[in-house]
Amino acid sequence: MKKIMATVGVVALLVGNSFAQDKMANEPVRMHKRGELRQEKGQHDKMADIPNLTDEQKAKIKDIKDENRKKCEPQRAEMKELRTKLHEMKTSEKPDLNEINSLIDKLASMKAEVEKSKTAAELKVRSILTPEQLKAVDTKHAENMKMREEKQKERKEMKGAK
Repeated sequence: MKKIMATVGVVALLVGNSFAQDKMANEPVRMHKRGELRQEKGQHDKMADIPNLTDEQKAKIKDIKDENRKKCEPQRAEMKELRTKLHEMKTSEKPDLNEINSLIDKLASMKAEVEKSKTAAELKVRSILTPEQLKAVDTKHAENMKMREEKQKERKEMKGAK
């Protein structure tokens, strides 16, 4: 009896693994480098979506992005620390709601500043594009928004089905 159960167990494992391998063969390979992982998730260098970029435009866009990244990096690091502190405060023995609310307000304010900076950088980039390039960027943005909405709808439906 024990031999039969052991054999059945081994067969089940082998069959299960073969199905998993078949499924994985159809999926893209997961990369561990940051950029490659982004591409797998559908995120990539947005400059690739802009047709006919000149070298001068590419250089200007890179400068704008680098400048914004350097400007926002300290804020993002501080926001990360504040989120950690917020979590600690929430999970403490005697959480102080006033302190928690104050920290939430500070985080919201910082997030707004980062978003404003990001928007300013996007507008700078848009100012150096031609009308045709702007149209391509706007079309791609609309497609991405539609895809994001569809994914959210799917997730909602999946949660409702549980």
